[in-house]
Amino acid sequence: TIGAMAKMYASEVSVKIANEAVQIHGGYGYTKDYPVEKFYRDAKLCTIGEGTTEIQKLVISRNLLK
Repeated sequence: TIGAMAKMYASEVSVKIANEAVQIHGGYGYTKDYPVEKFYRDAKLCTIGEGTTEIQKLVISRNLLK
């Protein structure tokens, strides 16, 4: 349960931070000329890899209701 909570929190925060970085860079944030674009893609992938955020929420809630 703690692992699911940590994964969910870390993936959601990383997407928020990466999105802010893309916004700060404006249009350049979407081009492959800057590493921000890769950071955003990698952060977004974290929400999918090893179980989506929704699955992590199910795992957490199932363990809390036991």
